[in-house]
Amino acid sequence: MFMFKDEEGEKKDITLRGVNRDLYEQFNEHRLKIGISVGEAFSAILFTNLQQPWRMHGFRRFSGSRKIGVVPEKICNLETLTVTKDDLISAGEKTMFLFRNIENLTFEKDVDVSTLIKHVKVITHSNTIFLGEIPKLIQLGLIRKKHLYVHPIEKDDLKDITIRNVSTKLYDEFISKAKSEGVTTGELFSRFIADIMPFNEIHNVLETIGEREILIVIYETEINVIQKDLEVLGDRGVIFYGINNLSFSKDIEQEIFLKTVLKIINCQEVKLPKNVPKLIALSRAVNSNIIN
Repeated sequence: MFMFKDEEGEKKDITLRGVNRDLYEQFNEHRLKIGISVGEAFSAILFTNLQQPWRMHGFRRFSGSRKIGVVPEKICNLETLTVTKDDLISAGEKTMFLFRNIENLTFEKDVDVSTLIKHVKVITHSNTIFLGEIPKLIQLGLIRKKHLYVHPIEKDDLKDITIRNVSTKLYDEFISKAKSEGVTTGELFSRFIADIMPFNEIHNVLETIGEREILIVIYETEINVIQKDLEVLGDRGVIFYGINNLSFSKDIEQEIFLKTVLKIINCQEVKLPKNVPKLIALSRAVNSNIIN
């Protein structure tokens, strides 16, 4: 779960008009549960969406020093970018990259799956092409997919909210983004809530993995996972969220499943290998329907 430290700085009170009522109630319920103010929670959501999208794992009060994997080098706001294997590895053994807002992002054929896993943290808001043979699961985990959000138009489904003690710097960035996308601040904040709230359900997993890198595969209709998909993850783990039909090949070894599949959350139908112990299955699959 993302931890937001309320830094000293100029603050202001703001009003957002036309916020999705149902989403705001979810947001408010969660921030009360973790004991932070509306202003802190709002600033945390702005911070993750605008400045550190790789930390999109929910929000909570800052409670000390804690790392969530490697802080990536950010490559943002380009029309076209072609990336080779040498581009990724020449920056250093432990360097990872975040690609964001690239209109046309292409990974050359020489970029193999192990190089991607090692050096690419996440890809967001980019039209991405892999010229090499990259397993579908890896592509889905690296490219952060967001739930399609449709803003309500009925007045009863919307509300105006006033938020106190919001970071002026973050709010100015928020206003600029709303203007650039041609939407109201109420709609943009609603979209931010819709994007981040699902990740609050995986915070317990993130609290236990320390600095381990993970892939999050989210909002897919159907995924079939085979042994090779999990083997190429290396030291990275994977979390599945909101998959309609998730199945694992019968030949997946128990050891590799336990090492790599950290959690399965809110998936409608899940078919696990028979060699996965019953209690492990119940532990790893949360709010998900396991079928035989």
